[in-house]
Amino acid sequence: MSIACESRPAPGPRAVAYPYSMTTGAHRCPVRRSWRPHSHPEHELLWGPTGGSLQVAVDGVDWIVPPDTGLWVPAGLVHAASAAPGTTFYCTYFRPEARACPWTRPGLFGVSPLLREVLLHMHREDMPDEARARAEQVAFDMLAPLDERIDVVPLPADPRARLVAEALLANPGDRRNLAEWAETAGASVRTLTRVFSQGTGMTFAQWRTDVRMRAAVRYLEAGVPVSVVGRRVGYDTASAFVAVFRRATGRTPGTVLAEGRIRSTA
Repeated sequence: MSIACESRPAPGPRAVAYPYSMTTGAHRCPVRRSWRPHSHPEHELLWGPTGGSLQVAVDGVDWIVPPDTGLWVPAGLVHAASAAPGTTFYCTYFRPEARACPWTRPGLFGVSPLLREVLLHMHREDMPDEARARAEQVAFDMLAPLDERIDVVPLPADPRARLVAEALLANPGDRRNLAEWAETAGASVRTLTRVFSQGTGMTFAQWRTDVRMRAAVRYLEAGVPVSVVGRRVGYDTASAFVAVFRRATGRTPGTVLAEGRIRSTA
C-alpha cells in the first residue's frame, strides 16, 4: 500500500546545530518501522538503505530509495516513510541558512562510496571547526542529482506484488523466477502476473528488467566495471547484460561507464 501523506504537521525540531552546515544520523530497524507525515526545517537526504528497503512518500509520489542512492527532501516539505524489517539507513540534514541549495524538488541523488564516507564523517561532533568546514565543502561538491529518467519506479499496490517489488528493489540481482516469487508471495503465478500488470502497467519481466537497468546505470556511473555490474543485476554473462542494456537504454554499458568517469574527473 502507498504511504499516506496528506496532513500538514508542524515542522520538527532542528537537527543541525549552529555553526555546522550538516549532520548525519543512522536509523536501524529490526522490525518494520513507519514515520507519519512530518516535515523538517532543514533539507534532508535519506540515503544508503541496506538489509531491506526504504520507501518515502512525498509530493504525491512513492519513492523507493536504492542502496547506493539518496532521496533529497527540501526543507518544509511534508513526507512519510516506511522501512522494511532489517533495514539500516541514514539521514543527513542540511541547514538552509548555511548555504544556498539549488534543489527545490524531491529527487534521487547518487551516493558514491566516497560520498558515503564523507556523510558518515558528519556524524562526528569532535572535529575542529576548520576540518569540519573542509569536509562539508567536499560533501557539497559531490552532491549531484541523478538523471531524471531513472527517478521513479512504478510500484504495485497489491501487498503480494509489493512484497516481490520491494525484494527486487533491495536486490535487483535476485534470480528467482516468477513461479518462485509467486510461492514466496503466497499467490498463484496467474494472480501475481495479473496484479503486477495492473499495479505497474508492465509485465513482471518488463518491470524487473527496468529495475535492473536503473540499478546498472547507477553502478556504471559510479565506475563499477561492466562485467561486475552485469553479475550484480542478475546476468550470467557480460554479453547477455550488454545486449539487454542496449535494448533498454539505447546505449552500451561501456558508454555510460566512460561518461561517469569523465564527470568524476571534471
